[in-house]
Amino acid sequence: MIPVVGICGASNSGKTTLVEKLLPELNRRGLKVGVLKHHGHGGPVATPAEWQGKDSDRLIKAGARRVALSHSGGVWLEAPGLAGAGPRAVAARLMAGMDLAIAEGFKTAAIPKIEVVAPGQKPLLPTGGKLLALARRGGAGTEEGLPVLDADDPTALADFLLAAVKPVTPPPEPAKLFLDGQELPMNAFVATILSGMLRGFVASLKGSGEADKIEVRLG
Repeated sequence: MIPVVGICGASNSGKTTLVEKLLPELNRRGLKVGVLKHHGHGGPVATPAEWQGKDSDRLIKAGARRVALSHSGGVWLEAPGLAGAGPRAVAARLMAGMDLAIAEGFKTAAIPKIEVVAPGQKPLLPTGGKLLALARRGGAGTEEGLPVLDADDPTALADFLLAAVKPVTPPPEPAKLFLDGQELPMNAFVATILSGMLRGFVASLKGSGEADKIEVRLG
């Protein structure tokens, strides 16, 4: 089962902005992340002109469970059978191969979630699932008995999220560099980049297999 974590909050609270900041950090840690976005306004979702009210509707009415339209900007999927399904069900059906799914919106869904709170606003504290934390710009400390995360600190957000919701495939350990037996301190970003470079290089070599530990010795 693909782990699903929600990023919820009131309209214009900064949900999408937070997810945009979080995704690159999770990718740097070696995770494949899918995003489910809740369309909570009712009615059809805006799609390309080739998609709306034309062949897709005819094919769905004829009995197709799903219809995908490939166009220059990507692929749009219409799946009426999943209408009203919760984020876990949608992720299980459509997010195969992902290590983690982020559900933006879905504030009442029975999933663990972080609520994004706009400056000067009070949290909604949605019920359903487990509210893990609040996220505010410059946030710190606690509020309503919950930890408050800094919405502008994607590294801390990723640390908190991965500690609370375990991905399918744990991200690889960051690299450690030793000079004459002494570890050279590196920040998390540099260590992750070095780890990715070494793992990518070794993976390109014949006979490398899938090693759990890589050692490089110079000198």
